[in-house]
Amino acid sequence: MPDLQFSIEHPQYLLLLGIIPVLWWVSWNGLAMGNRWRWAVANGLRSLLCLLVVLTLAEIELVRTNDRLTVIYLVDRSLSIPPERLEDVVDYVRSTANSFRQQTLDDRVGVISFGGDAAIEIPPWSGDLFLRSKMETIIDPQQTNLEAALKLAQAAFPVDAAKRVVIVTDGKQTLGNAMPAARALSQAGIGIDVVPISDQARSEITVEKITTPAKMREKTPFPVQVVLNHRPGVHWDPTSANQSVAGKIRVVRRGNRSDQVVIEQQIELDPGTRVFAFQDNLPDGGFYTYEAEFTPDQKGVDGFTQNNRATSFTHIESPGQVLLIVDSTRPDEFDGFAEMLRRNDLKVTIQPSNQLFTRLTDLQPYDLVILGNVARSSGDTREITAFSDAQMQMLADNTRNLGAGLIMLGGPDSFGAGGWTNTPVEQAMPLDFQIKDAKVVPVGALMLVMDKSGSMNGEKIHWCRAAARESLRALGPRDYIGVTTFDSSTTRTVPLQNAKNRQFVTRMISRLSSGGGTNMFPAMEDGFRQLQSNDAAVKHMIVLTDGQTPAADFADLTRQIEKAGITVSSVAVGRDADVRLLNQIAAIGRGKFYQVTTPQAIPRIFMQETRRVARPLVFEKPSGIVAQVAANHEILKGIPSSVPPFSGYVMTTPKDSPLVDVLLTAAEPSGQTNALLAAWQYGIGRSACWTSDVGQRWTTDWTGWEGNEKLLMQTIRWCMRTTGKTDNYLVASEVEGQKVKLILNALDDDGNFVNFAAPQLNGVGPRSGIVSEAFVQVAPGRYEAQFDAEHAGAHFLAVSPGAGQSPIRIGINVQNAQEFRVRSDNLPMLKRIAALTPPGGRPGEVFNLDMTQEQLANLETTPFRHDLPKATSQRPIWYLVLVTVALLFVMDIANRRVLWNFAWVGILWARLRHRPIPETPVVESLGRLKAKKEKLNRDWQVTFDESEIEADHAPASVTTTDPLPSNEDATSLEVNTERGYLDRLLDAKRQSRRSDESD
Repeated sequence: MPDLQFSIEHPQYLLLLGIIPVLWWVSWNGLAMGNRWRWAVANGLRSLLCLLVVLTLAEIELVRTNDRLTVIYLVDRSLSIPPERLEDVVDYVRSTANSFRQQTLDDRVGVISFGGDAAIEIPPWSGDLFLRSKMETIIDPQQTNLEAALKLAQAAFPVDAAKRVVIVTDGKQTLGNAMPAARALSQAGIGIDVVPISDQARSEITVEKITTPAKMREKTPFPVQVVLNHRPGVHWDPTSANQSVAGKIRVVRRGNRSDQVVIEQQIELDPGTRVFAFQDNLPDGGFYTYEAEFTPDQKGVDGFTQNNRATSFTHIESPGQVLLIVDSTRPDEFDGFAEMLRRNDLKVTIQPSNQLFTRLTDLQPYDLVILGNVARSSGDTREITAFSDAQMQMLADNTRNLGAGLIMLGGPDSFGAGGWTNTPVEQAMPLDFQIKDAKVVPVGALMLVMDKSGSMNGEKIHWCRAAARESLRALGPRDYIGVTTFDSSTTRTVPLQNAKNRQFVTRMISRLSSGGGTNMFPAMEDGFRQLQSNDAAVKHMIVLTDGQTPAADFADLTRQIEKAGITVSSVAVGRDADVRLLNQIAAIGRGKFYQVTTPQAIPRIFMQETRRVARPLVFEKPSGIVAQVAANHEILKGIPSSVPPFSGYVMTTPKDSPLVDVLLTAAEPSGQTNALLAAWQYGIGRSACWTSDVGQRWTTDWTGWEGNEKLLMQTIRWCMRTTGKTDNYLVASEVEGQKVKLILNALDDDGNFVNFAAPQLNGVGPRSGIVSEAFVQVAPGRYEAQFDAEHAGAHFLAVSPGAGQSPIRIGINVQNAQEFRVRSDNLPMLKRIAALTPPGGRPGEVFNLDMTQEQLANLETTPFRHDLPKATSQRPIWYLVLVTVALLFVMDIANRRVLWNFAWVGILWARLRHRPIPETPVVESLGRLKAKKEKLNRDWQVTFDESEIEADHAPASVTTTDPLPSNEDATSLEVNTERGYLDRLLDAKRQSRRSDESD
């Protein structure tokens, strides 16, 4: 049974209890009651009221003390705990909790798992523990943060029980510091037990690091060093501990979109540290990654294989490399342009749109990326390729954070006409790919007619929603979009409306669900009626279905659509679709027919078809458009002032930014700013837009102009990654866990320290995470910057020493297995944690994880031992006391105002016993009081009547005196003969009457 006690939160208010003796003393001196027991009751009630009011002000609390115990297990789930050991841990936790928890005392048990962070697996409860090795919570297994687990456990404990944590871990901390957190728990009265997970019996081989120069020149040999470490198990036999481990070391070089094995060699690795070195040289410039890996020949001799790999980076300087991305259906379109770049000593790599880069590493060899009239999605009905969101983000990050240049060349398939609207590439450009200032803006209207029958359930309907959202994103704010869906009936999911209502349209598309039959004809007819009533310059319909529809006159309907100037394309999903019908619809509607076997291709098709609506962005005038110089810029230095006319370009709008320089403009159409050439600084890189082509269609007259090649080359040179002398700057890096520190040492040409500079760190993480930090000077010529690597992997960084100086590029690989490199014996630290003694308790215990069931059953000391101070819980009860005060106050008033008579008790008792009811004795004092009251009433009546008679006969000036009562009456009633208040009142009344009569 729990013990109950009381405590006072504010004891200073108890001084007010001194009022109670004063209350009794004042009441005694002013005693007016004839019955002393009523006086005692009244003062007792008032004293109790005073006591309760004081206790309410002092905030009295109820304190409960019990023997209940709560134990929370902290289970390490980081990668350093092998799966088989985690099974042992779960078995240990489950068996000890269910075997030793004392149900009679209502003990509780809970589980918290931790890695880089901590999460509650099972909150404290008083039932059996059902725990599996496959736990449900999501944590970061690449790190170990015991401190976070201890803090979470302290917050998760209930307040009404003694508390203990049982730490089950190998003690390899990569984040946080557990010792201060453990001391805080101990000082809070929480006991700490430890169950070490030992793996010291196994040998451990680690690839500590691979070192390469951060920067080298082409065709210059440089050293590559791989540092390996072999640590035998501490419990092995001494003779076997010194044996070598045979294995293969392999070094792979990645760069220029190719992987090459540099070294693959069999070695014998003796215990200790060994450096494996060789030389390499590269004929081509670029950014290269070296990865070293050691693989033992025999399985089981290495404890963890996660730490058998290391990565390094090196930058090979080159005169300048350019990546030219072209449409895969027109791979030869820019051959002449590429030859011009090679004539000017630039290395050009042509990459078709169906063989795009896949990693940010692939872009690092190039100082400039050019998009040559390539659409976001391209291809034909057989194969459609598209830039993914990740690839577009890589292009933007490569310019903004790593300093590479980015140029988009115009043509019918570029800018807004190529579907680049509302993408990261548009954000990186100095122009918006939409027309905002035109007085008359040609717009397009897109109608999506999509099947949502039951056969579209699952992956198909998901990709249809994604495709509709991609189509919406490719449209401008003045374009129109509508979505009509059909099953057995037709639904206007998105009525044809302006595409600027993106939030509403996206929300309606997301609600699209499947179910029902298939009836396509009414949906096509409804979509046609909506497009027919719209005034857009270009109208297009996309019809998608995966099944068969009832027979109807689709040919006549499609002819009506075609006569109204509307084009129709069709998409057949799967093999069950009516391919013949859909092909006929596309042929009559002057569109394209697509048949896809995988739903993932649907978004690319919709992006391709949406470009039809964007065609009004292209402005063409065969007679020629005049180009005008709009600004003075270094790109235009030495360019002749007379610029030849051209016949077309893609209309855009300059960004509203002071960084944007519009160098050349087109005179037509009037009413808007028509940029032909624009450039700006984007982050630490530069980008430019040339909205016409480079001699293919619209600028054929420019090929013979003397300033053509110079203008293009100066634009390219201006945008390329800046290169300069950086020998005076030395950058070093340190990686500890997830923290990366960069150290910059700066000298001038004379060897003096460069002080008070403002270096800046920019970069991109493995998941497009942005790195942007300012260096802080810590010593003469020495600057430091630090950032947290949220995810493991390659980090590409650029250090800008100062304004106008070339950035220094480096690469850092944050290993995903930092804790595997921690091989120190953590048992002493865990023992120090267990030795902490909570106030009033005893130190913790260190248990053996690998006990047999028999040893576990005979265990004398368990985690559920009750050697901690009893738990106390406090509950405020002042509000209950205040309610009691209100009730007692009513009783006090009743005691003072009501004459209590307990005669009814005797009557009730007599009735219960069926006896005669006794007569109630008349109290003598009450009888005398009643007689006196009646006598006074009679005398007052007689006096009043006589006064009325005398007032009628006596003169007004004569004052009569009331007759005195007889001696007998005076003696018997003891009436005061002096004139009282009533007599004076009667005299005043008589005098008033006489005054009225005289008047």
